[in-house]
Amino acid sequence: MKNRAITTGILTVLGLILVAPGSALALPPTSTQASPPSPTATYDQLTARKWALIAKNPDAHVGERYVVYGVVTQADAATGPEVLRADVDGVRHANAYQYPTNTVLKGDASAFAQIVTGDSFRAKVEVSGSITYDTQIGGATTAPQLQVDSIKVIGPASS
Repeated sequence: MKNRAITTGILTVLGLILVAPGSALALPPTSTQASPPSPTATYDQLTARKWALIAKNPDAHVGERYVVYGVVTQADAATGPEVLRADVDGVRHANAYQYPTNTVLKGDASAFAQIVTGDSFRAKVEVSGSITYDTQIGGATTAPQLQVDSIKVIGPASS
């Protein structure tokens, strides 16, 4: 039993070493699959203020569907093929720095396959609540989590 604990500890440390140097986000694997949206699902348009209220308390908006805009800030091996990290808002902005909310987006790997860091996008999403994850510098942060039903790249991010 002692050898098993040591082996598990070594593998955990090794995993952290492999993930930490180039990543800002390393999420634990999840086994739950989201059900596909109904073909008649509707997605509400947002204002910046309405998005700010959702981002302030995403757990109070679970299941609500919206159209959001954003810029991908992380899409790499650390996030995996079904997760992106992005700065998001309810309205489209001309500059990447104008998107106010660090957000975790989960979706189908095939939908995310051609999306890279820096892409601007428009997405139809369902609010999943909040997620807390460990940061690269050793702390933790909480962000809104959105299930992406569809996503379209609308251009490279501009500074």
